[in-house]
Amino acid sequence: MTGFISFLLFLVLPLCLLSTATADEHNEHRLPFVQVINALPKNSKPMQVSCSTKNIDVGKRSLVNGEVFKWRAAQRKLHSCGALWERLFASWHAFQPRRDEDHETVYWMVKEDGFFISWDKANWVRKYRWETE
Repeated sequence: MTGFISFLLFLVLPLCLLSTATADEHNEHRLPFVQVINALPKNSKPMQVSCSTKNIDVGKRSLVNGEVFKWRAAQRKLHSCGALWERLFASWHAFQPRRDEDHETVYWMVKEDGFFISWDKANWVRKYRWETE
């Protein structure tokens, strides 16, 4: 009987290790960084930004012109952000897995006329606008 149990362990243990290695290889695909860049006018009030997923609080920052809020997406889940600046507010999807997971970094430039996305910091597309009350 002891020989049979040893034989089963000999077969099962490598399978467990193999499945663990496969799971680790899947997780090695690193998710991108997300950067929110304050490009609002110099000498204007700081912009307040907070970002989160459904169950992870990425954080809150107060950004003056030129400052960057940067983090790495921790899950393949939607990351939402909200911003307040003077009398304006906005919310946007800072990281969308289908749209962004194959890029190294998702850049968001925040300006007076809206929120612009780029994956190369050269080509920008406005995706969201500021709102008022």
